[in-house]
Amino acid sequence: MPKSPQSAPDALLREADVAAEKFVAVARMLVAVALLIAVEFAFSRGPMVDVGVVEARTGARIVIGILFLTGALAYALLRFGFWSRWIAYVTVTIDILVIGLSLTGDLLEAQLPGRFAAALPTAVAALLVLAVGSLRLRPAVQIYSLVLMLALLTVALNIDHLTDATETDSVGVAVYQFFGPTANTARLAMFILCGLVLIAAAWRGQYLLRHGVEESMRRTNLVRYLPTELAPMLASGNVNELRSGRRARVALLFIDIRNSVAMEEALDPALLAQVVSAFRSRVRLAAERHGGIVDKFVGDGAFLVFGIPDPRDDDARRAIACAKAILADLAEWNRARLKAGDDEIAVGIGVHEGEAFIGAVGDDTRLEFTVLGDTVNVANRLEQATKQHEVAFIASAETLGKAGEDLALWRDLGAAELRGRPEPLHIFGFPR
Repeated sequence: MPKSPQSAPDALLREADVAAEKFVAVARMLVAVALLIAVEFAFSRGPMVDVGVVEARTGARIVIGILFLTGALAYALLRFGFWSRWIAYVTVTIDILVIGLSLTGDLLEAQLPGRFAAALPTAVAALLVLAVGSLRLRPAVQIYSLVLMLALLTVALNIDHLTDATETDSVGVAVYQFFGPTANTARLAMFILCGLVLIAAAWRGQYLLRHGVEESMRRTNLVRYLPTELAPMLASGNVNELRSGRRARVALLFIDIRNSVAMEEALDPALLAQVVSAFRSRVRLAAERHGGIVDKFVGDGAFLVFGIPDPRDDDARRAIACAKAILADLAEWNRARLKAGDDEIAVGIGVHEGEAFIGAVGDDTRLEFTVLGDTVNVANRLEQATKQHEVAFIASAETLGKAGEDLALWRDLGAAELRGRPEPLHIFGFPR
């Protein structure tokens, strides 16, 4: 049966698991090296005449070597692409078994009862193994580690290997009290609490990681359908503000290629795609330079908005300047096209400023930015009116006034009856 494809968040979390496992493997090797340095330094400070001391040093080296090799093997497997969630359980089991066997061996070698297990350096290493394991951010592995470690410590604590000497002859009654049932129970409780804290840390880390990945993917999906200029609003968590929408004054620009049907029929698909892509690129760059956003491209046309995310006093001026910049850029492009034997690209542009509803509609899988209202309809009708008046660019008199335009440079087209609008609108064409 074929495996179901992974979702994007699951794939990212898998990458995070692999990266964490690599990090733990490297951390295990570094800890092993640090322990080896500490052991060598500790044993160098005392005489090496006792056979037991030599054996203890050798045993410590073996334990540290196994921990290092386990980390190196895990890293090598991950480095060459072999990964399984069971790798963590295998390495944890090896680490803890080595610690447990070493601790038991040290007790037997020193002829000490299990109650003295906490006095041995290996007991501290057990806590160190748990701490390193928490870097995986996998609570299940951490729980398994704690349970297995407690099982081995329980075995070690119950070793009863006393010599014939009495307690007072061995180490004294006072020392035994510090390692008696009460003191060791307190140590065990603190060990368990420390393990639980590490489990909580791993769980919290995994939760934050998963939440971060899912939130990132959610916002990525939203940005996929929203204008990129709205990304800061998404990053600041203002998605609900977009969804609730608001009424605001904006300047709107519609642009469309003229005689596009004839162009589509004359060009093969590859050349047509190149022309439309080049046109869109020029429109997008002009919008960026003048502080507007491309709400959407529709076929060989585009809808631009000025005043998003926040309205500005110069929205009308910037929309007019953007339209003029597009016309100037197209004029230069057309000169190059004519030299190459290609047809000119003619456009119609309509600009109008006014109040409109702005917001986002849809769900988390497809949230679309939209602008609604009479202002949108007027701007669209002005773009269509360029055909009737045979000009490249039409704007309303009100918009030109707010933009501070010199009307002497414009052609007065008088009061126009626009479809869907009860009152005529005074409009001007450009160039004169």
